[in-house]
Amino acid sequence: MDNYSSEELIKYIEKFKEKRIMVLGDLIADRFIIADPERLSREAPVLILKHQQEKVLPGGGANAAANIASLGAEVDLLGVVGDDLAAEALKQELAQRQILTAGVFKDQSRPTAEKTRILAGGEQIVRQQVVRVDKVKSFDISPELQQKLTSYLKENIAASDAVLFSDYGNGIFNQNSTAQFVEAADAAGKNSAVDSRYQLDQFKGAVIATPNLEEASAIYGEDLKTQAEVEKAGLKMRKELELKYLLITQGGDGMTLFAPGDKIDHITAANFSEVFDVTGAGDTVVGTLILALAAEAPVEIAIRIANYAAGIVVRKSGVASVTASELIREVNKNDS
Repeated sequence: MDNYSSEELIKYIEKFKEKRIMVLGDLIADRFIIADPERLSREAPVLILKHQQEKVLPGGGANAAANIASLGAEVDLLGVVGDDLAAEALKQELAQRQILTAGVFKDQSRPTAEKTRILAGGEQIVRQQVVRVDKVKSFDISPELQQKLTSYLKENIAASDAVLFSDYGNGIFNQNSTAQFVEAADAAGKNSAVDSRYQLDQFKGAVIATPNLEEASAIYGEDLKTQAEVEKAGLKMRKELELKYLLITQGGDGMTLFAPGDKIDHITAANFSEVFDVTGAGDTVVGTLILALAAEAPVEIAIRIANYAAGIVVRKSGVASVTASELIREVNKNDS
């Protein structure tokens, strides 16, 4: 437990249900088609699959929002979708999770970002992903939509306890918009967390960012293979990106926090030996982290709570989330 008792962590987890988080991000409809293999096709050397069921789950920034909602907090979601069936299916799923979507605006110029995964296998075995088809348009949103999002953020941010920016490179965050979003959060005195896949350098001034090892390597300009290399890069990146904190997630090697005063805090991964599926684990980490910070947990405790949440979600199949009760059980289990 790294000298932190389970009681210390749990007292902040129990505050999650009192919090409200604003999530601004690239929204994705994650469509899953479940099928059973029947036979080989005569047309080509491929399997014929018999369709069993189909579902749409929140992806991208919507998945981060779903993780926060699953932990008991209220979520005010901002983003852009198309005027199509995928958007309706995604909004229905968000409504079932009681996620607020007044800040989700329609963009007539593009379809809803959609990632379709086909899973195949018999009922007695774990179904495996056969193929994924992405329908994503990644050009910048219009100035009109940018203004709508900025206005909504500024008008409603006071009601939230913290802000999460979830950037999947689909056009919401660009050179014109990103600085405005970060400045609005700072002006409101709110903690802001950033999960940016391709352009973290545009989020200068945010409170904390959570790049994974691959993303950190890309920003730093060379592959980070050892812990010493990670620490050297992290110290430099935190200062250059003007972040209060930088958290580099390292998969099975845990995660490393960089804090003011060149402080470094490394923690090992929770239950990495039981990993089943890492899909969406990054959304779980950043969502849990910003929620713990909103609950006024010190950052050293917040990252440990997020680490336990990641340890749970990687044992689940597909895009999954974690509940507060699961998280409390995990913390207690590891303190026993």
